[in-house]
Amino acid sequence: MFTTAWWFRSALKPHRWPLALGALLVIMVAVLDVAAPWPLKVVVDNVLDPEANPSKDPLLRALGVSHLDQAGLIIFALAALLVLTALSALASYGSSRLLGAVGERVSAAIRDRVFTHLQRMSLSFHNRQRLGDLLTRTTTDVDYVQSLLVSALSVFVPNVTILLFITVICFVVDPTFALISLAVAPLLFVVVLLYRRRIKAASRRARAKDSEIASAVSETFTAVRVMQTYTSEAHHARVFDERNTARRDAGLRLVGLQSTLSPLVDVIMGVGTALVLFVGIHRVLDGTMSLGLLLVFLTYLKSLYAPMKALAKLTTVISRGQASAERLNELLGTEPEIKDRYAARKLAAVSGLVELRHVNFEYDADRTVLHDVSLRVAPGQLIAITGPTGAGKSSIIGLIPRLFDVSGGTVLVDGHDVRDLSVRSLRRRIAVVQQDSVLFHGTIRDNITYGAENVSEERLLAAARAAHVDEFVDRLPEGYDTHVAERG
Repeated sequence: MFTTAWWFRSALKPHRWPLALGALLVIMVAVLDVAAPWPLKVVVDNVLDPEANPSKDPLLRALGVSHLDQAGLIIFALAALLVLTALSALASYGSSRLLGAVGERVSAAIRDRVFTHLQRMSLSFHNRQRLGDLLTRTTTDVDYVQSLLVSALSVFVPNVTILLFITVICFVVDPTFALISLAVAPLLFVVVLLYRRRIKAASRRARAKDSEIASAVSETFTAVRVMQTYTSEAHHARVFDERNTARRDAGLRLVGLQSTLSPLVDVIMGVGTALVLFVGIHRVLDGTMSLGLLLVFLTYLKSLYAPMKALAKLTTVISRGQASAERLNELLGTEPEIKDRYAARKLAAVSGLVELRHVNFEYDADRTVLHDVSLRVAPGQLIAITGPTGAGKSSIIGLIPRLFDVSGGTVLVDGHDVRDLSVRSLRRRIAVVQQDSVLFHGTIRDNITYGAENVSEERLLAAARAAHVDEFVDRLPEGYDTHVAERG
């Protein structure tokens, strides 16, 4: 959990003050919850007990109210209970509002960081990745990390605080009875620790299966035209069913572990409660403990076990969040293969001379695409590169704007090695007409001017006429401002 916070500290740092205030409010709620049972003790031991002597009660003397009569003590206890409840409610509202808002902002920052990083990654990286897996990391994994980071403060901090406060108070009030109350704590700790490891491993497997399902859906519906043309729905359904079944099995394994942990914790807590109640009743009967103090201990016992149970349930959130954090950290730790060299120059206006000198290129060690290729294209010269599928035609085109880097040799534009130029300036000087038409969600105007800045109306209309877009745009109600959906 702390490792995850360290990995994403850049997203957390701008919100350190709201986080600190939220943590303080969370601790305040915990402290108020610890104080809540004591008004009940005042009433039981000093109002309901006919032999009570409030002037000798250490708690009342410490609070300066030992002089009050029974009516005054009732009013004091009720007022204290109402004040504690009101303050706890306000602090709980403030912490939930602050931590929830910070969680959303941190989630947005991490998602933006992941998206920006994916944009910077080389084309070879994207060719190796499954689109569905990248989508899962950008969406679901970020949400799980957010849940982990928020839960660290909203669940972990207050429950640990309650455990510490209650433990200290119990040992101060009655050390022997405190030891009896905590007798089952070591067993509970061992059970939670063992299950936490198993749940984390199961969560990691489930996250991997989620990515496989997302990839299957993405691959199928990206090529839905091809699928329906070749009536291959049954094949895609079979592939999806295999991955969906694997995800179901992984999910059932995770659910089984989660379902076992909670009742196991309840049983251990029940044993502890029965032990405390048995000893406590005998001590009240022999006069070594007041009934009010026993009620405080029983309340504390419930408050003591509730945080343990909450922390046990938090194991699922932590395990799932850590698995997602590891996947995100792995992605963010991958450096782009194509990036600017030190002191890379910006490419100014170009004349258009393109050269390939003894170029070798391979996608991997076992797949050589180009071997000792040399080519010179003069400015204004029109050439055609032909060859069978896989011969390297598209690879040659991809080497010029540095979508890939050569394995050997040199690619030059106007005599400059493209590796010595800044990637952005190089690509902004190159126009590429893709084999497949691509339309992005937005207006027709947005799609025509895609990749260009400050395009004048004249240039827009000229481009539209060259592509014969003007022939149908004029008939649209909103013209070039008509919205088109993804892929048109």
